[in-house]
Amino acid sequence: MRVIAQTVFLFQAAHEAGSSVGMHQHGCCELVYYASGSGTTRIHDVAYRYGPGSFAVIRPGTPHDEKRAADTSVVCVGFQLPDRQLPAPQEGLYQDAPERPLGRRLEGMLDELAGKRAHYALQLDLELSSLLIQLVRKQRDPAAAVADSGHWLAFALHYIDEHYREPIRLEQLAAMSGYSYHHFRHCFKQRFAVPPLAYVLGKRLDEARRLLLHADLSVLEIALHCGFSSDAQLCAMFKRRFGMTPGQFRRSV
Repeated sequence: MRVIAQTVFLFQAAHEAGSSVGMHQHGCCELVYYASGSGTTRIHDVAYRYGPGSFAVIRPGTPHDEKRAADTSVVCVGFQLPDRQLPAPQEGLYQDAPERPLGRRLEGMLDELAGKRAHYALQLDLELSSLLIQLVRKQRDPAAAVADSGHWLAFALHYIDEHYREPIRLEQLAAMSGYSYHHFRHCFKQRFAVPPLAYVLGKRLDEARRLLLHADLSVLEIALHCGFSSDAQLCAMFKRRFGMTPGQFRRSV
């Protein structure tokens, strides 16, 4: 196999709960694998929540930080793609498969570095090249990505079902699923045949219709209870979906 990636740094580190590192950037790409722990990381202007098996991809020059809510163990790999034969992986926070294949590959690289056998630096570059090819393939293969993401998308779906009355941001849902903002939107729509915010709106409208039928509440009270900002917003969304205003619907039944 031809070397297409060069390892700039590779190390494992443990950080205590409550510790943090402020916004900083690197002159190379970085992959941060969270072997254990929980907390948040902001990549550019998007905040993500990480957990065991999450991994962040950061491109050169991108500001990022990290705040640890629990003791956290990480593996950090800095790398360059000098010949540009392979596109840089997409930025964001992702989730390793349940069997942790990426985590195991990184452990193997750490063992290679520690052993320092003959030509270990070349072997590291070869293993890193193979790892990055698989990562880029997964990011650019929607069908494979959707198949692998089912468990984590189901987690986001269950969260919406429990919290749809509250303000919900796509960045928050993406972080829960371990995917970047755009990748999450694509995978969610592929799996559930509806964009995530449309699913949230559908849950709110169905609940509003149920309350109009069975609860002695004003339209404003129902709107606020279901997560709408005002009765006007509820009326507009309700009419768009059901062809009549909430008041007209209530009178019709």
